[in-house]
Amino acid sequence: MIKLHILIPKSIKRQLKNFFACVLGWSIMCGSAFAIPLSQDLQQSQASVQRVSDWRTLVFESTHLSDREKLRRVNAFFNRTIRYGEDTDVWSQADYWASPLETLEKGRGDCEDFALAKYFTLRLLGIPEDSLRLVYATQAKTRQAHMVLGYWADAGTEPVLLDNLEDGIRSFVQRNDLKAEFAFDELNLYNFDHAALQRVGSVGQLPNWLALVQRTRREASDLANAAASGTQSGLLLSAVSLEH
Repeated sequence: MIKLHILIPKSIKRQLKNFFACVLGWSIMCGSAFAIPLSQDLQQSQASVQRVSDWRTLVFESTHLSDREKLRRVNAFFNRTIRYGEDTDVWSQADYWASPLETLEKGRGDCEDFALAKYFTLRLLGIPEDSLRLVYATQAKTRQAHMVLGYWADAGTEPVLLDNLEDGIRSFVQRNDLKAEFAFDELNLYNFDHAALQRVGSVGQLPNWLALVQRTRREASDLANAAASGTQSGLLLSAVSLEH
């Protein structure tokens, strides 16, 4: 369940530049000589191996597709591959934002985990950061907090939403079941003026956002060290290497 409390400081350093490429790019492109470090339980999970293998295949096969086709494939992949699960059940925490690799390892996640996994995968596939924002919304009927991923083809255009609740990708104005509250990207926080965005400040602190950044940086460091040393422990990429 999402519990978002916004703190906007006077200034913020650009902490997230290129971290998505470092974390996800290493895990895909460095080949079969290293492994993704995982817990002992996950090391033995063939389902986890298969999910990562399928994800790598998705990335390799989607690189040269149109943006719209990338959106469709990535949205369908995570909606099909990951099962919904509350943080209390998956992570034994009230609110935890998982990295894409963690979500693939577990095979379960809540709405923000779906949105984050789609966001970073699409960034890896070359979708510009100016086109993607994470959107915090509430469900119209229940008022329950919900997170989706928004895609803006061009500045000032109406976005479409990638949602774990439905496989179809519909425009913002078609989603009468959702009320968008605000959006954010790597640096900025936005309010909605109908379907348009108005920048209202810099992202200072969202629950678990900075923790997620730190964790993905550690993942990147672990992957780089494993690549350098030839370590093979955890979820072996050699077991899921693709013949491309």
